[in-house]
Amino acid sequence: MNRREQKQEMGFSLIELIVVITILGILASTVVVSVFGRSDQARVAAVRADFSSIMTAARLFREDHKRWPDNIEELLSPPATQNGTNIEYLSSEPLDPWTLEYYYYELGDRGPLLISFGADGVEGGDNADGDYNADIYSDESGR
Repeated sequence: MNRREQKQEMGFSLIELIVVITILGILASTVVVSVFGRSDQARVAAVRADFSSIMTAARLFREDHKRWPDNIEELLSPPATQNGTNIEYLSSEPLDPWTLEYYYYELGDRGPLLISFGADGVEGGDNADGDYNADIYSDESGR
């Protein structure tokens, strides 16, 4: 029996495996680099979505009670409406993605102003160079 007649073994050589693993490593590192750093952008988007939900709940409260809610807690446990029904406007207290509470300021007839103090949880900061320590306002004022 000569070599040609012997059944050739099927499989990958060591070089082929190294090349494939290297290519997969390069692709994985590219994906990680492009996704890394987007978490703060996602948190800002979540804050804006929460602001929208809270503002919608506050507007519904105003329609039912003829006044703006005094605080977020009043949206969680509202008083009975004029016809005696209890309506739940928010099912749970919204927390910003940095696990800090939102600040709710009732501004009279203008409605509420919601503020998230951002990643650092401290009032102030600017959004220069992608700094997510800046405050986020519901009315886009950037005060």
